Amino acid sequence: MDEMRGPDLAPLAREAHLLQPVLERAQTNPDRVVAGYFEDGALVDVTAKEFADRVMTMAKGLIASGVATGDRVAIMSHTRIEWPLFDYAILAAGGVTVPIYETSSAEQVQWILSDSEAVMLVVETAEMRAIYDSVADAAPLCREALVIDDGAAGELTTRGEHVDDDDLGARIGRITIDDLATIIYTSGTTGRPKGCVLTHGNLRTNVLQNLDALQSMLGEDERSLLFLPLAHSLAKIIMLVGFEYGIDVVFATTIERLQQELPVAKPTMVVSVPRVFEKIFNAAEHKARAEHKGAIFEHSAKIATKWSTEQAEGHVHAWTNFEHTIYGKLVYAKLQEVFGGELRFAFSGGGPLGERLTHFYNGIGVKVFEGYGLTETSPTLTVNREDAWTPGTVGRPVAGTTIRIAPDGEILAKGPQVFSGYWHNDLATAETFDDEGWFKTGDIGVLDDDGFLRITGRKKELIVTAAGKNVAPAPLEDRIRAHELVSQAVVVGDGKPFIAAMIAIDEEAFADWAAHHAQPGLAVADLVDDPDLRAEIQKAVDEANLSVSHAEAIKRFVILPHDLTIDAGELTPTLKVRRAIVEKTYAHLIDALYNS
Repeated sequence: MDEMRGPDLAPLAREAHLLQPVLERAQTNPDRVVAGYFEDGALVDVTAKEFADRVMTMAKGLIASGVATGDRVAIMSHTRIEWPLFDYAILAAGGVTVPIYETSSAEQVQWILSDSEAVMLVVETAEMRAIYDSVADAAPLCREALVIDDGAAGELTTRGEHVDDDDLGARIGRITIDDLATIIYTSGTTGRPKGCVLTHGNLRTNVLQNLDALQSMLGEDERSLLFLPLAHSLAKIIMLVGFEYGIDVVFATTIERLQQELPVAKPTMVVSVPRVFEKIFNAAEHKARAEHKGAIFEHSAKIATKWSTEQAEGHVHAWTNFEHTIYGKLVYAKLQEVFGGELRFAFSGGGPLGERLTHFYNGIGVKVFEGYGLTETSPTLTVNREDAWTPGTVGRPVAGTTIRIAPDGEILAKGPQVFSGYWHNDLATAETFDDEGWFKTGDIGVLDDDGFLRITGRKKELIVTAAGKNVAPAPLEDRIRAHELVSQAVVVGDGKPFIAAMIAIDEEAFADWAAHHAQPGLAVADLVDDPDLRAEIQKAVDEANLSVSHAEAIKRFVILPHDLTIDAGELTPTLKVRRAIVEKTYAHLIDALYNS
């Protein structure tokens, strides 16, 4: 199949901007809890009216501060309740939100502020304010920076006390679906970040497309714990979906505190990137081994996967069902408690989750629906759903969306959620659309006979060996990361005689491994050539090689002395590998793989 279209989607009314559901719920159901946050470890609820009232008073403060219709206002902060409050307040003032990742360098902050021509910056901490101060001269249009931890929200409320309700109402009344809502800068796995221009109509359409796909699964009292960075389009759309439907969106403190906050929030649904699901699985496996229950966990994981696979095929064998029931009490219930005990389903995006983990989580009682999209597409293009779920794929096109596979395998897309172009970059905009107006995703994939999309790799990341063999690195890397000791894997071999890999070790799992192998206190860098460690990693490589032909198999690997990090620029804020940077940093190790 070369083309697949999703269900029909009714066009939006011209006034159906992003603020509409927030303001309407505050009027029709003011006491409904729509958000929450943690304060001293306790969960604080926020009602629809409280949320809308805070947005309106902050919006008045922005108007009093000189923010005009169409002005850009940047937000640099971790995910927290203030993020959506500022976001909606900026929109209510007629402005445009420009997210900046909280991990961004001074150079990145300067580029985004100057390129977007932001007139104001909202930062979370004094440290982030210091980053701004260091580049302020290079972003002269940005008049001031407010600090959330120093009372930025209260400051805006005070400033706006004399702004008339009618003035604010007039600004909101002029917003249409054609107005710009946000400029989201790509995380920049390659090159300088580009600003993706997204309108109220792009985002509101994608909200409704997502709701169309998951409506049958949603009940009256859904709760989600949001921990992904809100500068990322996936987290942003989930936040918007929550406020549209009335899901209680709880904002996590930090991703490091998930283990403590999940049992308190007790979410019924979560959205995450694949690496978080992988780390939860690996941590559970590691804990079981440390408690001398590794064999039990390994077998229970196999049964969970087998049960889910047989269920998907339409028939679960009696013995599989029996074992699955037994492990449900011994193992699966404890794993569900990691998520708070009430999680029914989850969504994964931002990269490939893989069939193995999808079946595993379904087998323990948490159905994961994998989807696909890009910042440029608001972001969702395809998603698995309750009545159309195929593990290993990213689902079918959402309503109003058409997916086409080009002759070279590139995934093309059309739909009302697709952006119009990049901010101040006509050349890049022209390059990302073909002559017929199809958006070129840069990903390679196939549509199966039932219209489900399977991603096979990035067009730019496709490896062509010296022998002319095309190899997609992602499937191999996914399998290697399944090993509890592995944090990241980077497959290389473009123009080389064979495929090789660089493997980063999970430092937390490594500490226990080293202690059990009479190497306590040593770092990964001390043991990169250790025979026992290499033998353990060889198992992961051998397992990955089972999925490919001999010509595509990894022949050699090197263990990196340190894990890849966001701070070093090796990972994006959503934990995707910046392949070009990693290959440049460790070029000497790659050379050694091929010259030895």
